[in-house]
Amino acid sequence: MKSTAAVLWTGGKDCALAFYKAQKKGYNITHLVTFTPESPDFKAHNLALIQKQVDVIGLPHLLLTVKAPMQESYENNITTLKKQYQIDTLITGDIDEVQNHDNWIEKCCQKSGMLVYNPLWKKNRNELLNQLISEGFKIIFSLVKKPFFNQDWVGKVIDTAIIDDLKKLNIDICGENGEYHTMVLNAPFFSKELKIDSYTITEHEHYFYLNKQLTTS
Repeated sequence: MKSTAAVLWTGGKDCALAFYKAQKKGYNITHLVTFTPESPDFKAHNLALIQKQVDVIGLPHLLLTVKAPMQESYENNITTLKKQYQIDTLITGDIDEVQNHDNWIEKCCQKSGMLVYNPLWKKNRNELLNQLISEGFKIIFSLVKKPFFNQDWVGKVIDTAIIDDLKKLNIDICGENGEYHTMVLNAPFFSKELKIDSYTITEHEHYFYLNKQLTTS
């Protein structure tokens, strides 16, 4: 029997693919976990849309507040997951070190002895994106950074043509350095596809993003 596990959930493509891979591996996924600051105002990962995702996944969703000092806060929350919720493994969508930093979650899990499963770690970027398409995920760009992208990318669905376009840019095609962020509208473990009926695009000095005033069905 596999460990009782929780997926670190942001609503984007990487955590969704990690969920899928862990599920196929036989992990007993019992919770979704989102770490948030004290007053969350996520531009890339819309909390209202995350709640819609949670509804169609059908698992309990834990919003855990983190604050300075950050490592201690993460460690305490992870200890709570282990002791209060009997979670033995955290599943992450991490693909690589960001700016040569260590894997943050693994570092913060050491104190409690929490296990970590990183099914995407160091995997080929092109293969990961193509697997999302071949397995029936529907993913849109929720935030894109200047100067790599213009606002026309926001809301676009990732398909094979988009992957080709990403390869033409001087970026990590999975957006590992924050070049773009995504939200998942459908996945093999969703009970139904989410549809965004309307939204606006907001421009910031450094990026464009899907405005939180979106409506879904």
